[in-house]
Amino acid sequence: MLRSLAKRAVFLVFASLALAGSDADISHAGDAAAGKLIFDTRCHGCHAAPPYIGRIGVVNLPMFLANPRRFNPKTAMTFPGLRSKKEIDDVIAYITSVSH
Repeated sequence: MLRSLAKRAVFLVFASLALAGSDADISHAGDAAAGKLIFDTRCHGCHAAPPYIGRIGVVNLPMFLANPRRFNPKTAMTFPGLRSKKEIDDVIAYITSVSH
């Protein structure tokens, strides 16, 4: 378990550095309209509105959306995660567009 936490910490450090060093706006990485459709069909059953991303943070959303239980074993989510990078990018674009 300690090794897993260390790997996650190293990944987060490198991901944060990569984002900090770029001028890319993560909210425009995907298609927000497509993300809304994915959210409405796959997430809306449990989430009445897009979740507050402050708990997870934008940088962590790709890992969380890919596998919520791997990212946080204590999560109450039963959703197995999105498998496609495009779907993840689209959902992030949607969530971040309505969270501002």
